[in-house]
Amino acid sequence: MSELKTEEEQIEAFKAWWKKNGVALILAVGVGVGGYFGWQAWKTNEANHTAEASALYQDLVQAAADLKDENNLKTVTFIAKQLSDEYSDTGYAMFGQLFVARVDAYQGNYDEAIKALDKAIAETEDTSFIAIANLRIARLMLQKQDFTAAMAQLEKVSEDEFSVQKQELIGDISLAQGKRDDARVAYEKASEALGAGANHPLLDIKLKDLVKG
Repeated sequence: MSELKTEEEQIEAFKAWWKKNGVALILAVGVGVGGYFGWQAWKTNEANHTAEASALYQDLVQAAADLKDENNLKTVTFIAKQLSDEYSDTGYAMFGQLFVARVDAYQGNYDEAIKALDKAIAETEDTSFIAIANLRIARLMLQKQDFTAAMAQLEKVSEDEFSVQKQELIGDISLAQGKRDDARVAYEKASEALGAGANHPLLDIKLKDLVKG
């Protein structure tokens, strides 16, 4: 009897609890189910959004392969702007700015190219991307023959994986200033940073030309 009484008490207790909390529980379950499907819908929407950005970026890369074509120049600029305006929450937007800078540099608009790269740097915390952008800014400053600014820009690149590009560019800047010894040292550092088995024919040519000189 005591066991039956305990069971009856549990049933009565549950009925009382349900009377008090049942409606809220149903609402909670409904919200939970709705939240689940809402989450699934959000994930699907995000996936579609990213896929759209990816497709646009592929079109941009394809157009940038031949900038001699005026239509391609316009396409790169148009898509890069679209990525920046509509897909700024994806990584494709910041990489689009690299192509904006590439178009500007191709047209000789070095200051505009630098602005595009500075804009991209300001909008990301990705250290690898920032290093790439700083290297490109330094190259543009070299084209402008602003050697001091180019060297200062390279000081911002500290990641080991970009040491080859950094040292080679230091060599290029030094050589442009007529500092052949400094250039040779920088090229040698770049060659050492490559590691065993790695090939960089252009860097080898630069070193050989300095040795011959």
